[in-house]
Amino acid sequence: MVMVNGLETNDMMKMMENVKDNPASAKATLYATTNWQSGFHNEAEISNFTVGGAKLKHAQTFKIEGDQPKQFLGMDMGPASVEILLAALGHCISNNWAMFGASMGIPIESLKLEVEGDLDMQGRMGLPEPGKVRPGYQIIRITYYVKSKAPKETLEQLKQLAEDRSPTRDSLRAVTLSSKLVIE
Repeated sequence: MVMVNGLETNDMMKMMENVKDNPASAKATLYATTNWQSGFHNEAEISNFTVGGAKLKHAQTFKIEGDQPKQFLGMDMGPASVEILLAALGHCISNNWAMFGASMGIPIESLKLEVEGDLDMQGRMGLPEPGKVRPGYQIIRITYYVKSKAPKETLEQLKQLAEDRSPTRDSLRAVTLSSKLVIE
């Protein structure tokens, strides 16, 4: 049993072989249910998912509170949905660092992603006129702080692979993404 970045490499290889033999086993449907509370306050629940046609459940139901800051008329009872989106992007890409790093034999001692995005709230309000300003992010920037004994060129390749293969990043493909790598 070989562990790299908290992942058992033999299990990863077995999973990949299973998917090669049965591509349908990699098809997944993910679900989230959002319940509006009041104003901008919402609570999302995540518990069920489907993989390879099998309906499954997480070990627990996950709840994510969402709101807006008071400056945008919220009650500040949770992060804004666009902040949760940045967190989801960071989660997905860091998972890819661990997985692809392990498959490439690159041990990661530590990794921190700072994800930030610029948006103009005029777009959401339809100002100065509808369609003039996009309601979503214009650009998302990521700074990676990584500690590893791997050479910088190898870490740059891993960074690119982690971004390119991110399902969350792919879902945001209409947004410009810029990133930089900081070796610690």
